[in-house]
Amino acid sequence: MGFGSDLKNSHEAVLKLQDWELRLLETVKKFMALRIKSDKEYASTLQNLCNQVDKESTVQMNYVSNVSKVSPVRELHWSSRSDPINWPFLFF
Repeated sequence: MGFGSDLKNSHEAVLKLQDWELRLLETVKKFMALRIKSDKEYASTLQNLCNQVDKESTVQMNYVSNVSKVSPVRELHWSSRSDPINWPFLFF
């Protein structure tokens, strides 16, 4: 007689274990969905940041190339380094 009651308890234990496993899998599914969503948002934000940096660096490079084209000012700057009278006016 003990075999039947043990079998019944074992069946209930297996069902309870399967219920716990289903809950665990549902929790993992929710967690993974949230993780995927946050990773996509992070990647999008990072891409936007990189695009802004690229845009600003090209503007800065254009500025540097335009400044380097103005050679008389550059030559005046380098030639007047030895003359202390011009220093306050040339160094900002």
